Amino acid sequence: MNNRDLKRLLTWMLKPVIGLLALVLVFEEWLWDALKAQLHRLSRLPAVHRLEAWLGALPPWASLLVLAVPALVLLPFKLGALWALAHGHALLGVLTLVAAKLTGTALAAYLFDLVRDNARKLAWFDAVYNAVMALLGRAKAWLASQPVYCKVRSQVANFKARWQAFRLRQAARRSVWRRRVSLARLRLTKWLSGRRS
Repeated sequence: MNNRDLKRLLTWMLKPVIGLLALVLVFEEWLWDALKAQLHRLSRLPAVHRLEAWLGALPPWASLLVLAVPALVLLPFKLGALWALAHGHALLGVLTLVAAKLTGTALAAYLFDLVRDNARKLAWFDAVYNAVMALLGRAKAWLASQPVYCKVRSQVANFKARWQAFRLRQAARRSVWRRRVSLARLRLTKWLSGRRS
């Protein structure tokens, strides 16, 4: 086997792995941003707003401890899911693990967004953060240069556009239906009041 054949074989073998990595990365990016945005909506509540202000005022070391909260809070649920899996309750175990993953990701994204600036005041944490972000940037650049990744991204963007268009059509249909129902109620009310007099 010569060098060119080996390269073709490796490329052929890596395509599914790159495709899977692309899906995971796209999903994780979407999940991180979407869940963080949903939790930031809670900041409208006065108690949550005060909690955010308190978290933002924490010293750097305490900010790092806050990042352990999602893992500690969800540990019992993950252990319960493992127990369910071990005792033959596969669906319950998997659903609990998925729910714990979604909740943990949402909490981690939300809390990290709140305490990141304070934690970065620690020189070693800032160095690690910058190194991880640089590594992540290089990994994303490499992945973005892969044709499979580009195809997955375009399919996801196409799906998002179609989904948004569908939601807009549904909202328009609901608003038309609501106007018709309101008009029918108004006519019925007028007709009933005319019959009573």
